[in-house]
Amino acid sequence: MKIAVIRKKFNPFGGAEQFIIRAIDGLRSKKIDITIIAESWTETNKDANTNNYNFIQAVSSGKTRATKFNSFSRSVHAILKSKKFDLIQSHERLLGVDIYRLGDGIHASWIQRYSSECSWLRKLWLRIDPYHRTIIRIEKLMAQDENLTFVANSTLVQSEIKKWYQVPDNRVVLIENGIDTKQFHPTSLSEKKINKINLGLNPDLPVLIFIGSGFSRKGAWELVNAVKNSPKFQLLIIGHDKKIASLRKLVNKLKANQRIQVLGPQHDVKKYLASADIFCLPSSYDSFPNAALEALCCGLPIVITEAVGLADIVKTEEAGTICEKESNSIAIAIEDCWKNLSAYSQNALRISKNYDISIANQKWLDLYNRLIEAKRVNKIANSSH
Repeated sequence: MKIAVIRKKFNPFGGAEQFIIRAIDGLRSKKIDITIIAESWTETNKDANTNNYNFIQAVSSGKTRATKFNSFSRSVHAILKSKKFDLIQSHERLLGVDIYRLGDGIHASWIQRYSSECSWLRKLWLRIDPYHRTIIRIEKLMAQDENLTFVANSTLVQSEIKKWYQVPDNRVVLIENGIDTKQFHPTSLSEKKINKINLGLNPDLPVLIFIGSGFSRKGAWELVNAVKNSPKFQLLIIGHDKKIASLRKLVNKLKANQRIQVLGPQHDVKKYLASADIFCLPSSYDSFPNAALEALCCGLPIVITEAVGLADIVKTEEAGTICEKESNSIAIAIEDCWKNLSAYSQNALRISKNYDISIANQKWLDLYNRLIEAKRVNKIANSSH
């Protein structure tokens, strides 16, 4: 079985990329030949090229995001025409593919949510920006393609693709993210204290952890402001953002350097999770963050908003607290998690067992087999006419 997987920029810290790498590792034993088509591929991930999967570079050109997107799309389609694949799975909004994984959620929904937070000038630009208009136009056209199957990674996204574009149930498959539950596990209190000391933290004070790239969307600024007036809490912020220097300046201005560390992107987050007590991701929109799953596996209660794909599970299973993307609400949610740490932690660990990568991989394999069989039947039917 030959499958093409498309992702424009393959960033080792990205959730979609981590999903792809884990899925490939799990599906390799099923004799599935996977080719990654991407514009850029970091050296970290190029090293994985030796592990029985291929990389083909697509190109893009132009000075604006819209022109770069369109040229990337043309480059990908040229590659697909020159190669033979049984299935084409895209993690970007592209026409003519078999599967589109909604890892980035619904763009129209993100625009709506983001517009509620920004100035009138920014709102106007969001409406007229050629890039956003192009992406939404492509989303609409993809929704009209009866041969395309959408894979939602959360019930939030599953409901949104139906709400925004009226895609029927038979074209939307729910496959939630999976992780290697053996790699992430709880840490004893004694180990946690040692880990805190090694990171320059106070071993006797609780540690909050934020993991995510795109600080504005994921609520890093609001989180820092929520923690500034709570001296008993320490905070680790991990992830990439163009304005990371500005966030560090804010921490300096608040004179909170001893309690708040803005660490930037990290290749291995396990040692940081092993020092943490509560995971926080007060995003304005996040379809299903892998980092939150990793935190659950470590037995960490999580603080997230309703706009995060895990919110319904966290609320139902009492594995954390739901907040607004606003500093006071975040502060209250953190206090609630700390107050109920033991119970929430046990619940977090219990529900994390439902997200083992083997479960997700089997669902993907079942989907691949079903779609390939449907293609075979359609080919026979068309040839008989």
